[in-house]
Amino acid sequence: MPTTSLKSRDVLLSVPARPDYLVIARLALSALCRLTPLGHAEVADLKLAITEAAAGFVADDHDAGAVLGFEFRLRDDRIEMELDGAPVGAPADEQELSRAIVEATVDEFQFDGRHAMLVKRFAA
Repeated sequence: MPTTSLKSRDVLLSVPARPDYLVIARLALSALCRLTPLGHAEVADLKLAITEAAAGFVADDHDAGAVLGFEFRLRDDRIEMELDGAPVGAPADEQELSRAIVEATVDEFQFDGRHAMLVKRFAA
């Protein structure tokens, strides 16, 4: 995961690339969001977005050594969420639905196959 300089409000997390471990990333994101002006509905949207963004990297039958990395960075005006992992080849229709959900819940979303970047800006 590309890390330049970590700040005290950055959270790095690596978990096995299995669906049952996504709850750990959701909890970490939720805890970090307590330091933001985001409301409950927005935090719920971000937890949904991170789950859907991770869907292409996790599978029940994924290689036991496969890891999914999360990096959450809290900035003054936004929260940045990065994921790095090996794609599992989810069906195209599932990928499209996941992407639509993520795009509807964050301000910016980029995905290149092994890396996803999500950004949520705080209202002024």
